[in-house]
Amino acid sequence: LVLGMINFSLHLFYDFQWAQTQGLEFLLLLFLAVTYSLVMNIYKGSYFHKKQKASRYALLALFIGLSHTYLSLSPHSPLLINGLLTANSIMLVSGLIWLSTFAAYFTRVLVEKRRDREEN
Repeated sequence: LVLGMINFSLHLFYDFQWAQTQGLEFLLLLFLAVTYSLVMNIYKGSYFHKKQKASRYALLALFIGLSHTYLSLSPHSPLLINGLLTANSIMLVSGLIWLSTFAAYFTRVLVEKRRDREEN
């Protein structure tokens, strides 16, 4: 909400635009909030139980994240045109979301192993 208000103020008072459309700007800011929420929930253990083997899902997220990131860096689909982010940046951002999902799960597993060692 705060980022949306700041972005709206930049448009209103300074006529500043950083993506091709205002809808794209809103979508990218929304992705930022969703990523934060997703990473925090995965780290706190909301999606997978401690005994559940979610490593397959984490590896799938890693594969999807790497493929989205790789495909978004294609020279045939530029991320910037005239200094503005294009709709092709959505693929990069979604790849980063998938990679952050993998990183949050991996970090959670490492922290749990460390806690288990300290308890024993």
